[in-house]
Amino acid sequence: MAGIGLKRFRYAKLNDDGKTYGEVKTLAGAIECKVSLDLSEATLYADDTIREQVSLFKNGTLTAGIDDDDDAVFAELLGKTVDKETGVVTSNVSDTPIYVGFGHVVPKMVGGKRKYKVEFFHKVKFKPFMTDAKTKGDNLEFTTPSVEATIFEDEDGNWEKHKVYDTESEANTALEGFFVQAASGGGE
Repeated sequence: MAGIGLKRFRYAKLNDDGKTYGEVKTLAGAIECKVSLDLSEATLYADDTIREQVSLFKNGTLTAGIDDDDDAVFAELLGKTVDKETGVVTSNVSDTPIYVGFGHVVPKMVGGKRKYKVEFFHKVKFKPFMTDAKTKGDNLEFTTPSVEATIFEDEDGNWEKHKVYDTESEANTALEGFFVQAASGGGE
């Protein structure tokens, strides 16, 4: 399968029960997503050969290129203070980022047909960031922010799930469904 795009960065606050999520929201326009994993690894040698090898998930880093670092979104995610009167966002050493579920859709080409892969991370926490900027110079070009999150395992040991769908509509519905909602509509 060859990826031919990236769509729908979605997130929702992980409720205190560690299994359900709050309202599903859009992070920003999706430009790029990279995931790197930190694994615990062990290799067993016996009789001068490798007999066993194990690689287990410890955590990961998700780096998302986005089109906008909207203060309304990132103040919530990063636990920042927003002055209700002025709208000024203040970053403080005591800010506490929240845990969220995060997912997106990757359009793919498989055997000459479009398919849509949903990738979902059960529990992530975004890190504080600052957006780069530069003068326009002779050539005008866009600078876009990148945000980074740590990927954790949830209470059941799950850290990621994915599935490929035949239509974009099925993939979008599935992505929203991966954010399991609390039966009472709350959970916090």
